[in-house]
Amino acid sequence: MILDLRDLEQSSGQVTGEETVHIDDPLAGDVGVPCRIELDYRQASGTFHFHGRVQGVVASECHRCLDLVSLTIAGEFDLAVRRSDQGGESTEDIVMLSLNEHTVDISSTIRETVLLNEPMIVLCDETCKGLCPVCGANWNRETCNCSQGEDPRWDALRGK
Repeated sequence: MILDLRDLEQSSGQVTGEETVHIDDPLAGDVGVPCRIELDYRQASGTFHFHGRVQGVVASECHRCLDLVSLTIAGEFDLAVRRSDQGGESTEDIVMLSLNEHTVDISSTIRETVLLNEPMIVLCDETCKGLCPVCGANWNRETCNCSQGEDPRWDALRGK
């Protein structure tokens, strides 16, 4: 999402937009997450202060049973954009622009917000039972008669 500071004429306001963020899902590979972005801004002393909210919905698979799960990813970020005739280096929280620059690309900040708020493990339900390691039956919907023999490598710990 590219912001043109010339469009932000008032001292405060809100800007909305949409952007597709690409993330790497361990099960599905590269996934595009359509996100809605809301930015509240205010400007004071040549600095624009942005508070952004990002929300997107992604379809993924449960990491235990492989059922399809619709997952909402939401997060917030803060960013300051300063224009100066002396230039300067941008940091994580402050983007420095020269006086003749009018646009700032916040796509990397939006992507970072999505990645930081994406859960490491996706579950269809906290009580998901997963799949049978022998026959592959989904234990949430059915039971199986597979023998779940004990692993003899653990006998010493069991005192056998």
